Amino acid sequence: MQPYIHQFANFLRVHMDSISVGLVATVLMIYGAYINNYFKKITRSIPFIGRFALFILLCSAGYAFLTSQLVKLLKMFLRGQPDLPLIGIIAGAFVVLAFCAHSGKDV
Repeated sequence: MQPYIHQFANFLRVHMDSISVGLVATVLMIYGAYINNYFKKITRSIPFIGRFALFILLCSAGYAFLTSQLVKLLKMFLRGQPDLPLIGIIAGAFVVLAFCAHSGKDV
């Protein structure tokens, strides 16, 4: 059984870029509306044009920076895991995100 676990873990390691982007993108998709609403709440006192410019900055630079840094950190964390925990963490993360999406009515 151990060779199959090792082979599957190596398969996951080869595709770690896609897995990391998938996890981070899913988190941002589920919680992006909350981030946007919070941002709207804290910029409420700013005039419309300024608020609009800040929102564009948040979406273009803020989410891009957040995504790139989270993907890098997640890849470093996952690559340091042994075979069986790696499989469990990745499978568990996608299952937890599925439940979060379902409870948030995103599914």
